[in-house]
Amino acid sequence: MIRTPEPKFNSELTETIIRLEHLRGRKVGGTTNPLIFMQLKNLFHIVEALSSARIEGNHTTLLGFIAKKNANKTDESMREITNLMEALDFIDQNIADSQIDRNFILELHRIVVKNLTREGDDDTGGYRRKNVRVGRHNPPSHYDVPDLMRELVDYIDEDCNERTDLLKIAIAHHQFVWIHPFGNGNGRTVRLLTYAMLCQRGYITPNAMRLFNPTAVFAGNRNEYYDMLEKADRQTDEGILAWCGYFLSGIFVETEKTQKLADKTYVNSKLLIPAIEKLNSAGVLTVMETGILNRAAKNGSIKAADIADLWDKPVTSSAIANQIKKLRDANYLMATKPNGREYVLRFTDNVLTGLTLMQMEDEGLLPERVNEV
Repeated sequence: MIRTPEPKFNSELTETIIRLEHLRGRKVGGTTNPLIFMQLKNLFHIVEALSSARIEGNHTTLLGFIAKKNANKTDESMREITNLMEALDFIDQNIADSQIDRNFILELHRIVVKNLTREGDDDTGGYRRKNVRVGRHNPPSHYDVPDLMRELVDYIDEDCNERTDLLKIAIAHHQFVWIHPFGNGNGRTVRLLTYAMLCQRGYITPNAMRLFNPTAVFAGNRNEYYDMLEKADRQTDEGILAWCGYFLSGIFVETEKTQKLADKTYVNSKLLIPAIEKLNSAGVLTVMETGILNRAAKNGSIKAADIADLWDKPVTSSAIANQIKKLRDANYLMATKPNGREYVLRFTDNVLTGLTLMQMEDEGLLPERVNEV
């Protein structure tokens, strides 16, 4: 039976739980334009997927992924990452109305290993049908997996309280890894499951101004991740609570980082405007184009009248419209609604994507080594 040990009163773990509890169900707001924030969320999904794949040995770098994505290349390394992005979207779209049960977990796994050979699984759609060994860990017999996973699902579904809810998410993550229910894709699936549990319990709000990259907790130091899992394998209160402390402190650090992205001033000064200026310095954008995009970033959105002063002489409305059209055609601006005449900066699916991600990395918002082979 899965146990939830009690943390010591006034311990560092208890303090972390209290801090994280303040986030649960809290109304999320900020000054960042929601359309800008959703683009940042899309970039975080790229990073989450890439980081999770890299933990499993995929050597694709952040810039390598962007280059291949724009070139529509579909090698196995790319499919592995795009599968993870699809699984994150599946969670965001369904978690509010779904129960985390056997079918939910199997669907996550199906998406993770879809159309993969080296990183795929012959038993897609069900649990593993043979015994395996993972490094120094000898997972339970495949005959026991269905019962162990049933117990885990029941544990996840149990009612709990503020004191134990986060502990249960941490313990469920470890228990899943210990069971190793699939032939392949266990690590990728459990990190997605962690994201789903955090969403379900109200610590993350999909499609709102709160971002979180659970894999960032583990991606910076893969060996430490495995070492802490091994401590929990001993099934002692000390080992389990040590794992929970590592897991939850990482979640708190990552959550604090991403809170900055709800602040328009931070997003503009540290991420978007530096990325735009780099394009200008490289000769990709003209001075006028740079001025318009910077204005869009600073204002949150722009209309034609908002940029007329950027010309050094009187300008016709058709000239402004043509300049906006040019930037829309190049994917640097997008309308806030269909056929609308108000526009926001677009920094996904264009050359600003990689530059914005590099700014995020420079600001410490991304896991370590995401741009290194």
